[in-house]
Amino acid sequence: MKSSHALVYLRQLCCSGLRKELVISEFLRTLPEAIPSNSNTFSGGDALLNPTYHLCGTPEPDKADFIPAVISAFFNHERKSRTRQWFARHDVLADPLAIDERFYRSDMYNLVYRPFDMHHALWTQVTLEGKHAGLLCAHRSKQQKPFDRSEQDLFNHLASYVSHALKATGDERIEYGDIDATGMLVMNVSGKVLFQSPKTKHLMAAVCHPSLNEKMSSSQDKLMGRLVRLCANIKAIQLGQDLPPPAYCHTGPMGKFVFRAYWLDSCHQQPDGLIGVSIEHHEPLALKILRAMRDSPLSPTQKEVALLLAQGLALEHIRSRLHIKPTTLKDHIGKIYLKLDIHQREELLPKLLTLSRMTGIAARSSR
Repeated sequence: MKSSHALVYLRQLCCSGLRKELVISEFLRTLPEAIPSNSNTFSGGDALLNPTYHLCGTPEPDKADFIPAVISAFFNHERKSRTRQWFARHDVLADPLAIDERFYRSDMYNLVYRPFDMHHALWTQVTLEGKHAGLLCAHRSKQQKPFDRSEQDLFNHLASYVSHALKATGDERIEYGDIDATGMLVMNVSGKVLFQSPKTKHLMAAVCHPSLNEKMSSSQDKLMGRLVRLCANIKAIQLGQDLPPPAYCHTGPMGKFVFRAYWLDSCHQQPDGLIGVSIEHHEPLALKILRAMRDSPLSPTQKEVALLLAQGLALEHIRSRLHIKPTTLKDHIGKIYLKLDIHQREELLPKLLTLSRMTGIAARSSR
């Protein structure tokens, strides 16, 4: 993705009204295409800089609660005071030594930064109504150059996008797309997980991705309770009890997840038989459409119009929402159809979903 396309995508993503947890996670994954970086993070905090949650662009399921604990321990009273003083005078911080002269010997560096190949840091404060809401952080390896002045200025500008995303309520009815990813757990009849592939492990981490201010361990406990019940239900159905099909639908910050339990081969004949639990992940349709348009030839305004058209909004509603004249809207629609090689509104969503699948395949093949 070109840097200019990435910036448009980040802005529209943060204005999408989707749940803040999903938007910020997608923002962190996309940020390197605007500012070359890795292992980008957002640490939410209260007005006194006490960390309250932590989001990673490349989440590590095994360290979901460990990393926030290390960050909380690092920001003691003295370091929080230095951080507040720094951001009272500067927009960004490009040298952690300003907060702690021994930073590169701290637990923060050795337990969090070093394992994720993070050395050079760029921090900027995200505020809500003038109060601290979190630290947006980008990182580079020791072999890379520090962030230059232009990158620091752009990073500070992008913090305003995140601030806008934090205001989203996520209360609007969300429409979900087709299946984006699948996985399989192998469990016993007691509900104990016996096997899961690395792909499934990351999918489970997405399922357990907590709402802000909720620990992932709490989400994991709730999910495992549901899966134990699925295994109990499939056993009870085998014994003749009249129960609903062993399926469970979970809707969380990262999308909709559908679980279905099945006996593996003829294992239901065995008292210790194995149960396969399939997982289907469905992302919000609006996110899929935004991704599909990232590298399209559409202008920023045309992308906004296309998103609203694809979501089924009436033309009057689109005009009112974008504050444009009927003739301007008609002109945008004509150019959208021309650039995407379609002829009517009914063709728009299928075209965008096709582009979304192509974008997803390209992204997975580059990993």
